[in-house]
Amino acid sequence: MSDSSEKLILTGAAGLLGQAILNKFRSHYDLVAVINKTEIDDPPEDIEIVQADLSVKKAVSELIDKHKPDIILNAAAWVDVDGCESDRKRALKSNFSVVENIVNAIKDKRIYLVQISTDYIFNGVDHPANVDDSPAPLNYYGRTKFMAEECIVDNYARYLITRTCALLGSPNRGQTNLINYFYNSLKEGKEVQAPEDIYANPIWVENLSELLLEAIQKGYKGMLHLGGKDYLSRYEFARIFADVFGFDESLIKPVAAIHQRRPAKRPQYAGLNVNQTRDKFETPLLTAREALTEIRKNIE
Repeated sequence: MSDSSEKLILTGAAGLLGQAILNKFRSHYDLVAVINKTEIDDPPEDIEIVQADLSVKKAVSELIDKHKPDIILNAAAWVDVDGCESDRKRALKSNFSVVENIVNAIKDKRIYLVQISTDYIFNGVDHPANVDDSPAPLNYYGRTKFMAEECIVDNYARYLITRTCALLGSPNRGQTNLINYFYNSLKEGKEVQAPEDIYANPIWVENLSELLLEAIQKGYKGMLHLGGKDYLSRYEFARIFADVFGFDESLIKPVAAIHQRRPAKRPQYAGLNVNQTRDKFETPLLTAREALTEIRKNIE
């Protein structure tokens, strides 16, 4: 049961991050969990679950009129970066139209809107992004997420945009889970190629959920960067992963990203500068090793 009378609508509740938020927030808010096609794993019995296509204007207005939320936390997105590049219509609907519909539906209300955004709105040419850097997305996924940010900033005042990056969760939970490839390959004794020239600061979804809870309870507004404490290459991360999970580190081979051709271009120096974040929060930002150690505990 919730310890608060505030009602919070969580969109994208069946995603990797959404399910972590659901479990972390359920005792703090009167929660309405919104899903589209994907189901929530083992949904809590005391949570109201609503199925809705939020790219449809009427569905959004009906959802808000019925539930009258104090807070909307939008974690709904299509985060398949390569998929967004090839199916731009779906990417636009999922990542921009949903936000546009929410903003239009709450323009005359005093609802606190929290939007989950991404480091991929930046080009990552030579450094992890600062909060005040100018966005310059390299791929269509990043472009749609930047369009969503602009829609909020230009049309609504009571918002918090939280950019994040390289989400970590338990193995084989969620399409976007960074560690799935490493886990499955190393478990089978297969060689893993990991770019030594692509950087980010991965964050565990449980750590991110705690940070989001603190940010919302403190009523933060504007822009926040929420990433892990360690800024490291995919190769460095893979080595730490293998060590924590007890896999053979010699199976991990460094490779230049140019040899891993994919439909969507990735920033080389992705990730986020979180120096300001550390000063704002009591919740600690976990290192990659700390996060992976907790993930391993959770699956054993």
